[in-house]
Amino acid sequence: MLRVGIVIQRYGKEVVGGAETLAKDIAERLNASGADVTVFTTTAKDYITWENFYKPGDSILKGVQIKRFPVERQRDIENFNRYSQTFFNTEPGEREEMKWIIEQGPYSPALIEGISRAQANFDLFLFFTYLYYTTIAGMKVVEKPVVLFPTAHDEPPIYLNLMKEVFRRPEAILFLTGAEKQFVIKTFDPPGIPELVRTGMDISDNIAENLFRRKHLQFAPYFLYAGRIEKGKGLELVFEAYGQVKKSRLIDFVLLGKKLMDIPEIDGLKYLGYVPEEEKLAAFKGAVFSVQPSHLESLSITTLESFSQKTPVLVNKQCAVLQEHIDISGGGLSFENIDEFKQHFHTLYDNRKKSKQMGIKGFRYVEEYYAWEVVIAKIKDVLSKISGSS
Repeated sequence: MLRVGIVIQRYGKEVVGGAETLAKDIAERLNASGADVTVFTTTAKDYITWENFYKPGDSILKGVQIKRFPVERQRDIENFNRYSQTFFNTEPGEREEMKWIIEQGPYSPALIEGISRAQANFDLFLFFTYLYYTTIAGMKVVEKPVVLFPTAHDEPPIYLNLMKEVFRRPEAILFLTGAEKQFVIKTFDPPGIPELVRTGMDISDNIAENLFRRKHLQFAPYFLYAGRIEKGKGLELVFEAYGQVKKSRLIDFVLLGKKLMDIPEIDGLKYLGYVPEEEKLAAFKGAVFSVQPSHLESLSITTLESFSQKTPVLVNKQCAVLQEHIDISGGGLSFENIDEFKQHFHTLYDNRKKSKQMGIKGFRYVEEYYAWEVVIAKIKDVLSKISGSS
C-alpha cells in the first residue's frame, strides 16, 4: 500500500479555494483507491487572516487522516499588502525573501516539525501550491521523494530567487494545464518528471436550471461570474462593459462568491453571495454565458464548471491558461479590452444557436480530459514511479 503524505495550507469541508479543493478531492480519491493518505495542514480556514479555526491535532474527514498544526501569527492583509508593495519595488538582491514568505503565511513551524518527525511513515509527500510557507519550508525537511502540484502562473513571487530551489527539489511536478507546464519548464527547467494530469470533475448533466431561477426569482436572461469578487480579478472592466450593453439588451449580471471589493450600483447587477454547489451549477446551466476576466489563473475551476453545464465562457485573453481552455475546447471566446468584451457579448447574446454549440464543445472538452478516473490513474502512475512501488 502506497503511503502518501499530502501538505496543503488549508484543508476542511468549510474551506473554499481552488488548490485546497483540488487537494481535498485528490486526497479522498487516492485514499478510496487503496492508498494510505494523511493530510498535513494548519488550523486556518481563512486565507486572508490565517486565523486559527480548527482544533489542532488528529482527525478524520471522509476516511482521510488529518494532522492539523496551529498558525503562529495572524495576517493583517492591509499591512501585508503595503509591505509587499515595498518588497517587490526593492532590488532583488536586497530583499529578505524568506521574511516575505513568513509574512505571507501561513507561518506554522509546528507543521514543518510535524512533517519532519512523521516522514519515516510515508513513501512520499505531495505538496500543493508552490507559493506558501507550508510548501517552501516543508520540502526542505523532507528526505523522501517529493511531488509538487505548483498551481503556478506568471506573477511576481514566482521570480523570487528561492523559487529556483523550490522547483528543483521535486522528483515530479504535476500540472493542471499545458500553459502552466510550459511556463514552469521555460522559467525553471526543473529536473523532476513533468506530467500534465489536469484535475478531475464530477460532471453532472442532470442539473435543473430552475433550481436557481425559482429561488432567486431570476426571470431575465443573465450572465454569471462565480468566484472571489476582489480587485485583481478583472471585474472592473466587466462592470463597465455591463453598464453599456445593458442599455440595449435585456440582461442581468449575477455574481456568486465572497465579496472583497465594492460592487457598483447598476440596475440588473445582482450579488448573491455563496450558494450551495447544486444551486451554483444550476446558475451556470441557466446563464447565457459565464465570464472569467482574471489574467492570473492557474486552472479556473469555474470555467470547467461552466463547460460541464454546456454554458460557454468569455475569458481574459491575457491569461494563457484560460486561452488554452478556449483554444482546445472551442467552448467560448476571449477578450483583451472592453470593445472586444462587448463584441463577444453580442455574439453570445444575439446568436443563441452559436452560443449553444460552443457550450456543447465545452462539455465534450471536460468529458474527455477531466474525468476523475483518468486523472487519478495518471497521478497514481507518477507516484508509483517515483516511490519505486508497483
